[in-house]
Amino acid sequence: MKEWIGIIGTVSGVILGGGITWFLGNRQREHDVNKEKRTLLLSKYEELHTLLGELQDCVSSLTTQILSEAVTDSKFDSKEIKKRMPTEKIAMLIQFYVPELEKDHEYIKTQTNFLYEHIGKHLLELNKTKQFKIESAVMANEITKATSSTVASMKLKLAETASILLKNA
Repeated sequence: MKEWIGIIGTVSGVILGGGITWFLGNRQREHDVNKEKRTLLLSKYEELHTLLGELQDCVSSLTTQILSEAVTDSKFDSKEIKKRMPTEKIAMLIQFYVPELEKDHEYIKTQTNFLYEHIGKHLLELNKTKQFKIESAVMANEITKATSSTVASMKLKLAETASILLKNA
């Protein structure tokens, strides 16, 4: 009978040890997967934050060119700035990783489209009077203010989302 107790003890120990090892291994895998997910999300939030800053710089540069034309009669050229605008990448990052920013993104797209339309009218105007240039500059400046405010709000929301993600780490 004593022999059976030793065998039962050994088998029980093996089963218990295996169960504990399996449980701890699963917990470690879950932790690793969550850590990788957190790292990926944080990198995408950082990238989006940077791209929003670049977008704001582009919008500001367009406005500065319009203002410069109004003040110094310099030639306006928006092609290079429009090429640098990271609109597609921003849209993708928001759709994939931060869909709660979609409403703000739609507002920015509306504002930048409005700015493009305004620039188109500005460029096509043959007789640019001083008054026309000033009104054009004021309009572009108002669009830039609205876009800046929304970009700042989006960056704050991103920072809050990242902060929550880090607290839950």
